[in-house]
Amino acid sequence: MARGNVCRWIMGVLALGAVVGFGDAAETIIKATAPISGEGRFYRATDQHLLFAGYFQGKVTVEQGGDLHGADLVCPSLMEVNRTAGTLQGEGRCIITKGNDFLYARWTCTGKEGEGCGGPFTITGGTGKFSKTTGEGRFGIVSNVMEVITTVPERDVTGTFTGQAAWTTLKYMTP
Repeated sequence: MARGNVCRWIMGVLALGAVVGFGDAAETIIKATAPISGEGRFYRATDQHLLFAGYFQGKVTVEQGGDLHGADLVCPSLMEVNRTAGTLQGEGRCIITKGNDFLYARWTCTGKEGEGCGGPFTITGGTGKFSKTTGEGRFGIVSNVMEVITTVPERDVTGTFTGQAAWTTLKYMTP
């Protein structure tokens, strides 16, 4: 009879662990910004469409909480610009480095000239303390890229731009 009670108790603890979870998983929600500078190649795809292939980089500033404050950010990206409509559409990856640990993410955005480009930001993994991190949030970029593209000649040109990246909310879970 006692053995049956012990077995039920062990099963109960295991069931509770499956529901609640074991470990020190921590959920963090942050609001962050990063002044950015970018560089890449601007290509004239049609008379009205330009394609940017390059990257932007910066240093992350977190308003409060989390362990990404001061992290370095580099984001290889592609951006398509419709000069007639003044619209932007882009996608890319980001590598966020904090010490010797890396956090990897993917983003997409759409927007208009003067308003920036915004969309989802999804954490896809990492190394070290970020090795099993998951999460997502809202991401946006405001830059002077539209000023740069007005100078693209008939073929292509290398150009630089500056701006601001922002995460209005970024929710992530570190195990």
